[in-house]
Amino acid sequence: MTDKATEEALDVAQQPRPPYYLADIPVPAPKSVGERRWGYAFLGFLGVLLLALLFTPGLPIQWKMYAVVHGICAQQHNIFFGNMQFPICARNSGIYSSFLITTVYLWAIGRGRAGRVPPWSISAILLVFVAIMAVDGFNSLFVDLGLLYFYTPRNSLRTLTGMGMGVGIAVMLLLILNTTLRKNVDDQQPALKNLVELGGALLINFLVLVALYGNLELLFWPLAFISFFGIVGVLYLVNMLLVSLFMGYEGTVTNPIQLARPATIAFVPTLVILAVLSALRFWLESQGLIL
Repeated sequence: MTDKATEEALDVAQQPRPPYYLADIPVPAPKSVGERRWGYAFLGFLGVLLLALLFTPGLPIQWKMYAVVHGICAQQHNIFFGNMQFPICARNSGIYSSFLITTVYLWAIGRGRAGRVPPWSISAILLVFVAIMAVDGFNSLFVDLGLLYFYTPRNSLRTLTGMGMGVGIAVMLLLILNTTLRKNVDDQQPALKNLVELGGALLINFLVLVALYGNLELLFWPLAFISFFGIVGVLYLVNMLLVSLFMGYEGTVTNPIQLARPATIAFVPTLVILAVLSALRFWLESQGLIL
């Protein structure tokens, strides 16, 4: 090696290098013009829907939310804050508020790319939560049908058992979306790593339960919106997954902005399903065919 080549090699070696943990972080690919446009379309579509929900005249906001999900929620055994009724029933309030809160929690603790089922101990607990909700649900049904039942149902129990189910739905849907759509899914990272992380999710949900039954009218709107967007969000995410698969996004996503196009298109089937099912149920009720 010549003296000049040796000097150049030494110069390169002496250049300051970033810490190893920064050097290993992948640099995200620049967003394409099409992705940015679809991102703006998504935000615009979402903004129009929110404005329509909040400012379309005719009904109070909680009754507009009630009408939107009328076809996908039983809306019996409802929660009341003073004279104000929650847009969805007690059990679904627990399920879908927990789903939304737990999903945010999983992202907050760094599980956005998780692709592994939680350890068996945590998975078993989640299955127990599902079984507990099923028992409480059948017990409540037996009461409604005038059959022999095990204990007197209460809305607080309906919500509590629903919250356990909501944690399981959040974990399951995160794993399905990641393993189906992501290219950079982390197969070694579980959605919940240990009992401490599961306990954190349950603690947050318990605080929401206390707020729901503390009858603090100040909290009506935040909790109502969390429950409403939770139940609509599950339907929307399922539609987005199906649209993404139909459009060939399977195993291609490294950045959520890449889903801007299917995410925008998924608004359409979501709105159609909500509108058709809600209108059908209102019609059946008007004909006296269902209560």
